[in-house]
Amino acid sequence: MLVAKHLKKYYGKYRGVEDVSFSIKPGEIYGLIGPNGAGKTTTIRIILGLLYKDSGNITIGGHEIPKDLKRITNKIGYLPGEVNFYPDMKIREFLRFNRNFYPQIELDYEKDLVEFLNINPEKKFKELSQGNKKKVGILQALVHKPEYLIMDEPTNGLDPLLQSKLYELLQEERKRGTVILFSSHVLTEVERLCQRVGVIKEGKLVKELAMEDIHKYTKKLVTVYGLKEPDRLYEYELVNNNGREFTFSINRDELKGFLKALTNLEFSDLQIRNPSLEEAFMEFYTQEVDK
Repeated sequence: MLVAKHLKKYYGKYRGVEDVSFSIKPGEIYGLIGPNGAGKTTTIRIILGLLYKDSGNITIGGHEIPKDLKRITNKIGYLPGEVNFYPDMKIREFLRFNRNFYPQIELDYEKDLVEFLNINPEKKFKELSQGNKKKVGILQALVHKPEYLIMDEPTNGLDPLLQSKLYELLQEERKRGTVILFSSHVLTEVERLCQRVGVIKEGKLVKELAMEDIHKYTKKLVTVYGLKEPDRLYEYELVNNNGREFTFSINRDELKGFLKALTNLEFSDLQIRNPSLEEAFMEFYTQEVDK
């Protein structure tokens, strides 16, 4: 189990995190979500022992961090937001080097990951695109079959195909009983993967949500242009109206009925999209956070 209690970190007079507490049990994927600058990366770096906290407590598998970090390091997998390894080292050389830190690595599993992620071992790291660098980062985080997996914005720079492969790997890790924490600002990704999420704002965890709660916030935003007689759609939530564009927040199970009602009205165009994280969780992001 991974437990964080009342984490606090300041960079001089500037806030990193103010009060962050959560716990993750084996076989659970926990999403830490919030806008840029909210404190997600700072929280992750404190948990990994890369930053010293000002106050609070972290335990991973019953081991206090950072005091007992050496006793648990080889059981942790970490994928940073930006992946940078040794630029002139070939990937096969890097994999051989990586085995020195994780004696439990199984070569067959390493080979399976290389093939599954379509990694070219003969390439030097500096020759790789950002997406291919991320592939190597994913492999390095998973290859030793960690008991604790921590990922910071894991899908940044990944194309849709590779995102799907990562989701598949994470579900396999979950079945294996891995404790998984990742930060994200992509609501659809959170909905697809997580059992629980923590909403972080201005360095504080302001809300925890279970999966059934997340569904309440994963609505569609439908913008209708040139709409005549908008009052006839009174039963649907209107979130924006400037006289030319009317944006409705529609539950997924209401979408079919909304579109059917719309066909009986005059309009010029429409757009359907997923809300941003900020739009979906506006009630949390707009509330005051105690200083």
